[in-house]
Amino acid sequence: MSQKLRVVGIGCDGYEGLSARAVEALSSARRIIGSPRQLHLLADVNLDAELSPWPSGFWTDWQVTLADIDPLVDVILASGDPMFHGVGVSLVRELGRGGVEVIPVPSSASLACAYLGWPLHDTPVISLVTGEPGIPGAARVVPVADALRPFLVLCRNADSVKEVATVLAGRPDTKLTALTNLGGTEATGLLESVAEGTVATPPVPAGNLTVLAVEPSGSARGWLRDGDFDSDGQLTKAPIRQMTVAALDPRPGALLWDVGGGTGSIGIEWARHGGRAEIFERDAVRAERIAKNVANLSGNVTVHHGAAPGALADSNLRPDAIFIGGGLTADGMLEACWQRLAPGGTIVANAVTLESEALLWQARRDYGGDVTRLSVERAGAVGTFTAWRPALPVVQWVALKPVEPALP
Repeated sequence: MSQKLRVVGIGCDGYEGLSARAVEALSSARRIIGSPRQLHLLADVNLDAELSPWPSGFWTDWQVTLADIDPLVDVILASGDPMFHGVGVSLVRELGRGGVEVIPVPSSASLACAYLGWPLHDTPVISLVTGEPGIPGAARVVPVADALRPFLVLCRNADSVKEVATVLAGRPDTKLTALTNLGGTEATGLLESVAEGTVATPPVPAGNLTVLAVEPSGSARGWLRDGDFDSDGQLTKAPIRQMTVAALDPRPGALLWDVGGGTGSIGIEWARHGGRAEIFERDAVRAERIAKNVANLSGNVTVHHGAAPGALADSNLRPDAIFIGGGLTADGMLEACWQRLAPGGTIVANAVTLESEALLWQARRDYGGDVTRLSVERAGAVGTFTAWRPALPVVQWVALKPVEPALP
């Protein structure tokens, strides 16, 4: 059996906090590879191994990075639990479960929940360490705060605390607790520190290695209201919006393409259900407005400025679902979207004009699926009385792309 690549997690308590198994792995290594911060925790330890920092941009090409690593003599030093938003996840993905031996210490989330008295199994965790930096990345906390559940944020750096406070400005009484260098000791030079505050007056963390505990205030919010979006009127309104998102079959981690974004409402609602979205919008002003809505309401959405179907080439990903809310009559739109949709994926298109509706009936003939007419009426005043006021009916086509049979 070939030697597994050993990955040792280390916490702010340093070498003293390692298990005998971890100590044995480090003692037998000729080279220990890790970040400068992690390697610094071993600087005063009597080890024969060379302490080697990761090369610049090592995560961008794992094939090249791993070609220089010998599992027989090299050990990877990682932070905390390497399988919790850590390098262990990438290494197992590249080498397979049987190619990696992970030796963890308690994760930062585990230490934070132990300090706070929160149940780890029932505490959502949002990592800002990866993904978009700044406000666009911090926006991912908004849907979790809207559920009024206490949650943890793994901060990219000390600035993450202010960024989270910014995106939660509408909940000023939300309690924020910045937990820095959890488990740290004077011996390692990483002293544990706790700072408390609110969204209105955010705490100042003692360093970059911070977990932020968030206890939301205010009212819960599930589905968004029409008024939550900044819009010029180009908006898929409730309840058609909810019915459209339901037809797309959202699920955590799945990717949606929202083509002809308008206000971005469908992509944003999808992201709030745990997915990722890419929105394509040809109008520059609307594309900028969509980006602001994303930052205020969901995060996890990339906005592409350009006219589809040509702009679809801006993405090299294959979506699990596609919604066509605008540009349906553009030449080749339906064909291009169907081609890019992943097998087993769902496509939904809405139309309000007879010309667009005709295209949906043709799509049903070409690709199958169902066509449904959705009508909504709202009560409104007629003088001193009340009557129903109908909105324009929406014709909706929904189809599932067949999964290609496996080759024998």
